Amino acid sequence: MDLKVLLNNTALALSVVILASCGGGGGASTGGTPSGGGAVVPPPPPPPTVFGDIIAPTVSFSPSTLTVASGATGNATPSATDNVSVTAGPTVTCTKGGRFSNGVFTAPQSRCFAITSVCTATAQDAAGNIGSAILTVTTPPKSLPAGDRKISGRVTFDRVPFNTATNGLNYSATSRDAARGVTVEALDATGNLLACDVTDGSGNYDVEVTSNTDVRIRARAEMVQTSGPVWDVTVIDNTSNNALYALNGSLASSGNVDSTRNLHAASGWGGSAYTSTRAAAPFAILNPIYDALQKIAAIDSNVVFPPAEFGWSINNRAANGNVADGEIQTSSYTGNGRINILGDADVDTDEYDDHVIVHEWGHYFEDQLSRSDSIGGTHTGSDRLDPRVALGEGFGNAISGMVTDDPFYRDSGGTAQSSGFSINVESNSVTPEGWFNEASVQSILYDIYDDADDGVDTLSLGLGPIYNVLTDPEYVGQSVFTTIFSFLDEMRALEPASTSAVNALANGQSINGTGKDGVGETNSGSTANSLPVYKVANVNGAAVRICSAGTTSPASNPPLFNKLRNRNYVTFTVGNAGSHTVMMTRVSGSTSRDPDFIIYQNGQPILRAESAPGEREAVTVSLPAGEYVVDAYDFYNLGLGGSGLPGNACYDFEITR
Repeated sequence: MDLKVLLNNTALALSVVILASCGGGGGASTGGTPSGGGAVVPPPPPPPTVFGDIIAPTVSFSPSTLTVASGATGNATPSATDNVSVTAGPTVTCTKGGRFSNGVFTAPQSRCFAITSVCTATAQDAAGNIGSAILTVTTPPKSLPAGDRKISGRVTFDRVPFNTATNGLNYSATSRDAARGVTVEALDATGNLLACDVTDGSGNYDVEVTSNTDVRIRARAEMVQTSGPVWDVTVIDNTSNNALYALNGSLASSGNVDSTRNLHAASGWGGSAYTSTRAAAPFAILNPIYDALQKIAAIDSNVVFPPAEFGWSINNRAANGNVADGEIQTSSYTGNGRINILGDADVDTDEYDDHVIVHEWGHYFEDQLSRSDSIGGTHTGSDRLDPRVALGEGFGNAISGMVTDDPFYRDSGGTAQSSGFSINVESNSVTPEGWFNEASVQSILYDIYDDADDGVDTLSLGLGPIYNVLTDPEYVGQSVFTTIFSFLDEMRALEPASTSAVNALANGQSINGTGKDGVGETNSGSTANSLPVYKVANVNGAAVRICSAGTTSPASNPPLFNKLRNRNYVTFTVGNAGSHTVMMTRVSGSTSRDPDFIIYQNGQPILRAESAPGEREAVTVSLPAGEYVVDAYDFYNLGLGGSGLPGNACYDFEITR
């Protein structure tokens, strides 16, 4: 269906076109729409048993970098070796339209900017360990001809605001907003690139082309900047081979005088339903991300954002299946720079829900520029969550308020997108409050940021100190998990003058533990055996008692694996490298339980011990000197399948040498 654009005051037909594939994302889900939003992010699949083989295949490319001209080919050889054997791979996938087959990379067609294609080779062994390697390929930008005639104009899109009374969309108040920072191309009749520009903060562009040449103006749903602060953000159709969205103008002569061509992407709303192409959606998704990039760039002029890719389609719906068919479950960050956004009209669309978009981008930020140990999963503002999840979701909510400078997180849905819900991330009224609640976390983080003092809040630090904490090497490389404790500990270290005020915010949410591991915390969340936050085991020392709680949920509900005391954290320090035996033995609860654990070092899993159900889980492994954290649990309390039912059980955890 057609859109309308004005060219020298003459209405011309436009269409939304799909460009060449820009690649895809992948990985385990790590985010979701917050508190009450119906977010359903799948739990990770049951991991493999790891006894005797915890070593992933070694994967490599030779060479690991290439420069390949537009449409040309280059050679690179992927290989994989393993201490036992490689059972699958290496398989190779590429982004940005690059293709790889039988050791040959074929470059995409060059555009206005240099294209960096990332090809990932993965291989797996019989124990389920997966290794990977990266091939980075640069395709130089297209050499553009000189021009003598200017075409200028403005790119806009329909922005649909909220009805704050219903938290649904208010189509009657639709405005024409500038499409900022997007790529604009001038193309000839056969699609060859003649010139390009990037729209400014008002959506304006200008390009120079040869006189009396047939030219089409096209706005791509991408924001690319290659110098100073660097970013590469695209919106693709995950249901059409990950093709890039764009807005095409009509083909017309450049003439012999300068001219104006404005492009406008309409919402497609027909008064009571969508009746034409929803061309505005990709540009609406980019709009709050432009603000996020600008705010970070003002703090760090040398920041380099890894590529971010938003998958949106009118077919994207709350179904669990094939993402290529739109079955994305919910708007979520899925890893490797990929974010999927719902577009299911009359059920749940998120393209105009700025807070949802920034929330998911916040998960991308943590993953790509900071560190996140969140295990994902369903969550609400009244949950007692695994504290890793509480930090990640609380940060996602808070950063959406910081970027938009609006503390009311709104998410539309329902018939005609006319209803929805809202969350005031600045609210200090939280039940239950504590280190395990995303609402407590978002309140603290937003109070650190904003200028409005309320309750015990006396801070107005802005986004800079928060960014500095999240990107500080001490925070990224910490030995314990990322939680509100480790965040606040780093904030105190970087902003010592604000220590008392930071402590007041924490205490105001009944968080009183100190240090990055929350030593001395007294708020148990009315959950037995949830304290201390980290149990401490000593090599050859006494056993440490840990307990795993299970919650039986109706079959229609998502399984529980990310709630407080589904898991226990244990820290230990290896002073002398060598062989160590780590054991977890049942002391109470049903005899048909399944104790399991994962050992981490600096946030990276180094061993996963999950054998068949039994009284004990034990593994002997060679460990270098250093600090370790164990995530210990009863497998049946994670809701990941199997014949066992959730239940309460306690275990003795010990490590010997």
